[in-house]
This record gives sequence, structure tokens and C-alpha cells, in this order.
Amino acid sequence: MRVEQARMAGMAVASLITALITAFLGVIGFVGLIRPHIVRRMIGDDHRFLLPAASLTGAALLLASDTAARLVLAPHVLPVAVLTAFLGAPIFLYLLIRGWMR
Repeated sequence: MRVEQARMAGMAVASLITALITAFLGVIGFVGLIRPHIVRRMIGDDHRFLLPAASLTGAALLLASDTAARLVLAPHVLPVAVLTAFLGAPIFLYLLIRGWMR
């Protein structure tokens, strides 16, 4: 088996799936890409705790975003994607830049 070709094919498939998720779900799916990294910094790399904590954190984050979106402009509902964009994009850029600097 050619390991380098398998690795490149795997990365291409993973990138394509991530792009499709973000394209179809928008910024709400983008939060799903960030939350494991946030939780990993808080909890550590032990996957026994990381997966449940990332799931609960993502659920709590979207619940808080939805609640805030309904309360900010009281009679009108602000799209949840607006709040998650303001939260997700800066955190993603921070993680991206910090990862390059290490």
C-alpha cells in the first residue's frame, strides 16, 4: 500500500466532507469544527472525556446562541448564524494563528 497516496486521499476526502458540512449547514456547522479544539484546551487529550465534553459544550453553545438570538431584538428573531459567526470566526482565526506560532 502506498502510504503517501492514502494519506493524501484521506486528507482530500476529509477536506471535502468538511467543506460540504460548512456549505450546507452554514456557520452553525462551523461551530462544530471549533468546539473540540476549545474543549481540548480545557480538558486535555483524553478522548474518554473529550468526546462527551465536546458534545455537551456544542449543545450548550448552540442553545445559548439560540436563546440570545431570540432575546437580542425582542419582537424579532435574529438568525442564530449571525451570533455563531461572531463567535466562531474570531476563535477559529485565533486557533489557526496560535497553531502556526507554536
